[in-house]
Amino acid sequence: MLMRAGLPTLLVVMFGFMIWKQAGPAMEWDTPDGQSFANGMFRNLAGVFITIGSFLGVARMVTDDRSNGYFRFLFSKPVSIERFYAQQWLLYGAGFIAIAGLLASWLQAGTTALPVREVLIVMALSWVLIGGIGFLLTAVTNADTALLVVVVVFVVSNVLHTLKNAQNLPMWPWLAQVTRFLPPTHKLDSIRDQLYAGQAMPWPHVWHVLGYGALAFIAALVVLCRVSFAR
Repeated sequence: MLMRAGLPTLLVVMFGFMIWKQAGPAMEWDTPDGQSFANGMFRNLAGVFITIGSFLGVARMVTDDRSNGYFRFLFSKPVSIERFYAQQWLLYGAGFIAIAGLLASWLQAGTTALPVREVLIVMALSWVLIGGIGFLLTAVTNADTALLVVVVVFVVSNVLHTLKNAQNLPMWPWLAQVTRFLPPTHKLDSIRDQLYAGQAMPWPHVWHVLGYGALAFIAALVVLCRVSFAR
């Protein structure tokens, strides 16, 4: 898990330190300008860690064990495959949430008050949605393209939801119906924006995100339970 978190953590530390040094000792973090600068930096760096971390955290979670033959060792004894990977998925998610909290606290210690608690919530929801879908794909396929498919799905989902919500851009009715079944990335973005702005939790959006991710996670467990692991 630490190796998977290494890249996004390094990016946050490196860019966070560079921005902090560039601001210099003259930056008064408690002023409105300082707080605005710190919050903008925080949002960008948190987005980097949450997005990349969610993708890398679940990438090839099952595929690596299949392709490298680790399953012969891991499951040489009667061990529940789905339980093993469910626990691994939960452990990785908890690890990424903890690291996100540590990085947010580090940024706050060097600047001003930041929405640390909120970034934990956003990281958790992102892990359920992105990690749930990625977990399903890595359970279904042995291909190395599972991570790429996840990225494409989320990019396309974001674009289509943006087009659907744009008032001056018409969308074909059938395409508008397709967006109903795509990952609710727009609702995840809305949750993030409202929490970072100090607004109330948009619970309908939260339940939609959790439900979609949970269904993907359960589907992955069903696949692991029913499909031969030694493919």
